[in-house]
Amino acid sequence: MKAERMDTMSTEGISLTFRPESGIIDDLVINCEGAKDLRPLHRAPWVRSGEALPDGVAPVESRLAGDFFCAPFGRTKADIPIHGWAANGTWEKAGSESAASGTVTTTYNLREAVEGARLVKHLTLCPHHPIVYQSHVFEGGAGAIPVAHHAMIHVPGGARLSFSSKASGFTLGKALETDPKRGRSVLLYPQRFASLAKVKRADGAISDASLYPFDQGHEDFIIMSERPGTKLGWSAALAKADGFLFFALKDAIVLPHTALWMSNGGRNYAPWNGRHRAVIGIEEASLDHHLIEDPEDGLAGLALGKGKVTVRYALGAIPVPADWTAVSDIRLGNGEITLTDASGDERKVPFLTGFF
Repeated sequence: MKAERMDTMSTEGISLTFRPESGIIDDLVINCEGAKDLRPLHRAPWVRSGEALPDGVAPVESRLAGDFFCAPFGRTKADIPIHGWAANGTWEKAGSESAASGTVTTTYNLREAVEGARLVKHLTLCPHHPIVYQSHVFEGGAGAIPVAHHAMIHVPGGARLSFSSKASGFTLGKALETDPKRGRSVLLYPQRFASLAKVKRADGAISDASLYPFDQGHEDFIIMSERPGTKLGWSAALAKADGFLFFALKDAIVLPHTALWMSNGGRNYAPWNGRHRAVIGIEEASLDHHLIEDPEDGLAGLALGKGKVTVRYALGAIPVPADWTAVSDIRLGNGEITLTDASGDERKVPFLTGFF
């Protein structure tokens, strides 16, 4: 794949590399005093190698890495690649701001329109905050569309997944991979479940999907809905063997769903070729019925056309605290968030006041 421009942002303790083509946070480096730097985000093997890919691979898949914004999520038309222009188009730099405090913000405008809307991206880093703050602002447009952040982590040593309290969980109407020659999915489609720890498999067994990977050679997809009235939603992946605790926070009113893309060697065709393993996409979203046709799920998408619509999301990571096993809660305070382990032990992390 030919070299493309990369933009960098940095302040004390954190830096990132941004790919304007497809709008991908391609790399994130969090400096840890007295410890190894954290690089929690995933890069696909073909991105690392720079190899040539077959014709027909969507731009976002050819550059698959880190986190990117999908609009529309999943849905595609004949002339628009999967995940829409937000994940396949060109983001043009509109300016950068640096505050006396060391906080830096870079703004990008998407060249292409999304369902008639103009889309603006703001990326912010604060000194000594192990967090990337992101805002996407839709201006104009019409109708409702599914949107999502598509953050991916690589956890070959496994990870314990935790989330803000959910109202329901379900799988899609059909498996991601249905042809055994091309790939394999292991969960039961469709199904509903009350606990991520007890998800039905196609073979009749039960898997604890909160401990990932829970199998080998599979490609699966789960959706969970926030409880009504939840304002701050969160996700966490405690990857002890790999040395990091990944977390993400969102405005749960705007992004009421969490989708889990479990990609663990379950696709045999290019560019995947069975080598995309131990990757999980923890995708905070507002989904619609193109994924599942059930009005009880309230999948209506993000409504456009009522002035400006802003999607706020933050992701970050810290070293895994000793003896932690699973995050039980993340709370937002004044200028900080508090992460709590199942044992009750807590860690406070600085957080941008007023972001949510």
